[in-house]
Amino acid sequence: MRLDQQKLRQMIGKPVNTFDTAMLRRDGNVFFVGGDLPVRETLETIFDSHCQVPAELFCLTISSLNTFHQGEELARQLKKNFNTHLLVRLNFPAPAFAIERAYAAGADILDIPLHLFDQALAGERGLAKEERLQALRFAQGVLPRWGVASTLMAGEEPSCSTISAIDTLAGAGIIPLVDLSPRAARYPQEEIAAIFSHLTTVWKKRKMIIKPLLPLVSMTTPLDIRPRGMLKGLMDKIYDRQLLATSDLRRSLKVRQIDASFDSAGL
Repeated sequence: MRLDQQKLRQMIGKPVNTFDTAMLRRDGNVFFVGGDLPVRETLETIFDSHCQVPAELFCLTISSLNTFHQGEELARQLKKNFNTHLLVRLNFPAPAFAIERAYAAGADILDIPLHLFDQALAGERGLAKEERLQALRFAQGVLPRWGVASTLMAGEEPSCSTISAIDTLAGAGIIPLVDLSPRAARYPQEEIAAIFSHLTTVWKKRKMIIKPLLPLVSMTTPLDIRPRGMLKGLMDKIYDRQLLATSDLRRSLKVRQIDASFDSAGL
């Protein structure tokens, strides 16, 4: 994995806008699914495309608590009908029950974006940073190790703030992800490049399991995922299947445990 300077220049001029709650879009091996979409029609469209060429990752975005149940049902049906990793992005400070239900519905990775890390800037934009941090901490007790992520925006604040956020998240056991802001052009390209270079260093240093996220990383960042040989590619697929099977098994056992405790309590 390396930083592609030419790709960075292109993306700074035209950042990728993928997480739209009212949009269904396939880009390469990734399906971006809006949590506000109707379940049946969405599944039919995905099925037609997936049968031709299987996708490697579903990214489901839920915009608010008001639309959570719609997105939850979409997550459940995606996990039920497709043997593919599912990232669920909650674009709000999710309460405990929403995190538990998103995981039970099928989320392999839960992304609760911070966007900004600088407290003053976050306050100006009305972002409930502390509530999101609390949600991230709670999610860590529900999902497996490296199953919780948080997306930051490169170009919305000085690079030093974003780099500090990457370190803070990683130190807490949360996978930092970085998207390019449409405002990134106000900063020198070298500063934006430094953010992504630091991001890859942290991923490697912390030995984070980001294999399921690589299709997304390749599409939404200037990082170039180097192609592997045929044998290593086959091993990657086997490893990916193992990760998916382990994730599904852990979820099944945890949900059964919760259901059993409810039954014993007469709930």
